[in-house]
Amino acid sequence: MVEATQEPQIDTNLYSRQIGTFGMETMGKLIKMKVLIVGLRGLGVETAKNLILAGPGQVDLYDPTTVAVNDLGSNFYLTSEHVGSTSRADGCVGQLKELNPYVKVNVVTSCTPDDMSTYNVVCVTENFFGTAKLYEMNEKARASRTGFILSETLGASGYIFLDYGSEFIITDENGEQTKSFIVTHISQDEKA
Repeated sequence: MVEATQEPQIDTNLYSRQIGTFGMETMGKLIKMKVLIVGLRGLGVETAKNLILAGPGQVDLYDPTTVAVNDLGSNFYLTSEHVGSTSRADGCVGQLKELNPYVKVNVVTSCTPDDMSTYNVVCVTENFFGTAKLYEMNEKARASRTGFILSETLGASGYIFLDYGSEFIITDENGEQTKSFIVTHISQDEKA
């Protein structure tokens, strides 16, 4: 796990609702976290936005893809000026930084399996690497006790894979069974 050299302070006015929801102990852990988000299409930028508003210590962004016109429909921070000249990460980092002055937001230009140990959590929302490298990234993350999240949206469907290691404990307060749903038909009828 990544250790902070200086104890950060919690702005109880800014985070009052979160403290009420998460509790002070969880908020204290959150503000020390260093997170890498890979991919800044719709899912990635929404993840980055919500995470930065929550207040981890640092969020690094990796997406070297040059902005294309179709990116404007999924990443609300990109503009037509970014098309063909800017990476997705560079195009939205400025506005993401403005969301929360307590969070360090950076663009990184490298994302290798060896980088996994420098983060508390790595969130991959786009597969730039191929399956073999994703497996290696997950194994390196697991070995360094880094949380690894892989999630992609594929049109109307998507998936998520979480690996927080074998020591991770889940506490379920209500014991309800999880529910899965499969969409088998979509209708555009007026009374669907």
